[in-house]
Amino acid sequence: MSAIANRALADLMAEAGMSNKKLAGKLRELALSHGLPGSYTHVYVARWLEGMHPRGQTPHLIASVLGRELGRVVTLDDIGMTATAADLAPGFGLDFAPAPQTILRTTRRLWEADLGREPLLRLDDVPAKTLLSPMGLWLIAVPPQPPRRSGRARKVTEADVERVRLTTHLFEDLDHRFGGEYRRQTAVQYLHGEVSELLHSQYVAAVGRELFAAAAVMTYKVGAMAYDSGLHGLARRYFMQALNLAHVAGDRPLAGKVWALLSHQANFLGEYGDAVAFARAAKLGAQSAATPTVHAMYCAMEARALASLGDRRNAIAALREAERSHGKGRPETEPDWIAYFDRAELCDEFGHSFAALGDKGDAIEFAQLTLRESSDRFPRSRVFAQLTLAGAHLDGKPLERDVEQACLVAGAALERAGHIRSARVRQYVTRFNRRLTPYEKKAAAVGEFREQWHDLLRRCAS
Repeated sequence: MSAIANRALADLMAEAGMSNKKLAGKLRELALSHGLPGSYTHVYVARWLEGMHPRGQTPHLIASVLGRELGRVVTLDDIGMTATAADLAPGFGLDFAPAPQTILRTTRRLWEADLGREPLLRLDDVPAKTLLSPMGLWLIAVPPQPPRRSGRARKVTEADVERVRLTTHLFEDLDHRFGGEYRRQTAVQYLHGEVSELLHSQYVAAVGRELFAAAAVMTYKVGAMAYDSGLHGLARRYFMQALNLAHVAGDRPLAGKVWALLSHQANFLGEYGDAVAFARAAKLGAQSAATPTVHAMYCAMEARALASLGDRRNAIAALREAERSHGKGRPETEPDWIAYFDRAELCDEFGHSFAALGDKGDAIEFAQLTLRESSDRFPRSRVFAQLTLAGAHLDGKPLERDVEQACLVAGAALERAGHIRSARVRQYVTRFNRRLTPYEKKAAAVGEFREQWHDLLRRCAS
């Protein structure tokens, strides 16, 4: 047996309980999920342990696999494969660091690295717990000075800021209709070009606040597109930069929106306790500055996370608070970025929460309400509601489960999902498909649904 030269890698593999074969298998899975070549075997792993340094993106893949197994960030140094000067640091973009000059440097580097498909950004996992410390710092942060810049650069006007807002709405509409994977890179190019130029230009304090707020909304929107694309570590970096921009803009409710997004993502990834913490941070940090509809959205995120934890009493209390607050909202006094959170969206949050609690009747009722009231402008949201409804038909006691109806509803969702490029949609369908396993030999509808699903996957891949 060869001597182990890379003791750091060996120690982490032992801590994670991973053999050479298991690590190789996990590497193949991760490479495949990112569309990368990856014919890794246990022989490769043995060579790395002997001291061979793999080339290309392989070190980042190894660190990502071990990080997932251990539930923490694993760096290239941790696995004995020292990063080069060109590599981003593992914690890059994850701090609450609201000094304007720091934000300008970090956002520009983030957007450049994203356009350059930096391995760390696409392969790195960022556990939600990594953000608990920045959350605490934001909660106690003092109000910032308004951002202003002088010099020879051109002067930013209110018309420039309005153009950013309108462009954000265009990308938001594309995201809702066609999924986060559709034009995310184009949105990053807009940030790196137009928005970055404006942030580095000259502006007075009043315009600076508006500019930073508009940049925050565009940045969190691109983060949401990354989340929808399954690029979760990248999404969290975008969300944290949106938080920094919103803080410098002096907009606590907008910063709270970022924490609500982080809560939504953490809940999707099964990090339920952190999802509760992020939603409550949004409520606590914004407090009386939040308008009724914004506060209702915070409460809905809290309810969804509590429901995932099985905390029925507090989840229902949060839903009731969301409903009361939403009823007080007036569109003319609400920020434009919360316009999506209408009655249909609130019903959708109720449906998801009751589904997580296993309340079949309520889950079906609110999912159906969502589908009746939601706009065709939000086809992805309608797919999520349909799949929630389909899953609810599989809940309850054995005799109450309606597999035929579940497959019928899910099949209708697939018809709508055909043009939507979204890792989240695919994950929703995959989770529903797993729930059909006990019935695959009992109900013909299961086979028909799976044939429809596989046909859609083939068409998407072609």
